[in-house]
Amino acid sequence: MIINLMEATNKASQANDYAVAKALNDLVKGIIVLVYAGYGQELAKDRDIEGLNRAYILLNQELENIYSRHPELQGLKPEPIWKRFDVLKGSSEAIADYISDSDDTGYDHILRVEKLCIIAGVDMPEYTADQQELIKSTNVTTGDYVKKLKGALASKKSSAKFTYGWEIFEYGLTYKQDGTILINQVLKLKKVHAGSITEKLLEQSMKNPNTKFKPNLGKTSRNMSTIISSAGFTPVLRDLFFPTVNNDVVVFRPYVSKLQADIERIDRAELDLHLRELGALCRVVFEPN
Repeated sequence: MIINLMEATNKASQANDYAVAKALNDLVKGIIVLVYAGYGQELAKDRDIEGLNRAYILLNQELENIYSRHPELQGLKPEPIWKRFDVLKGSSEAIADYISDSDDTGYDHILRVEKLCIIAGVDMPEYTADQQELIKSTNVTTGDYVKKLKGALASKKSSAKFTYGWEIFEYGLTYKQDGTILINQVLKLKKVHAGSITEKLLEQSMKNPNTKFKPNLGKTSRNMSTIISSAGFTPVLRDLFFPTVNNDVVVFRPYVSKLQADIERIDRAELDLHLRELGALCRVVFEPN
């Protein structure tokens, strides 16, 4: 039993490392794209990319640590783009030339990491405190650089083909044993008390994801909508994670992609802004003028 428990723990840790690796690779890709875009706007000199360079190096170091634990990650082809460029300073021209010639920003490697995530059955990563702080500081640094880019593009609006921005590209709910509910690892909802009706609902929901089921909550005068709302789920969060709530039957989904949320026309503008301010993982997006 102890051996089986250790094996299960190790597999869960390995799967989470895959998910973290994918997320951090996405951040690296975003930084590489910014340097490429900045080079075209004469904003990629060493003094311009000081903050990006620091964030890039720290992300690379964390990725090196994760990859060193897993041969499956080390053996992926093509190799990650951060293996090609260890620093940004002094490399902006080389990065611009490489992307122009190859059209490679690290995306193909990320797809292979995503494949490992799919096989391992993990969607959303659980970050350590240090990883969360790294993501938050990276978002701040890249956000500042995007503002510079937008300013440069605004002065050349007639010739600019794209503008740049950010997006939250997935939504995940984590429910911990101590009753904590986390959205995208950064937004805390109300803490669930042990033995409560809410605890029963969430525990049963986690055991029956993406399936219509009728929770067994015992005798209660409260309806399902009230119980869910009392846990801190706003209408938007309910639409994301509890898309069906009627006649005491619910559907709970712990993970929702941006595409699915867009298809369902869930208005997430305020939520996305709040998540980004809290340090949730974002990615660079291009929008045609």
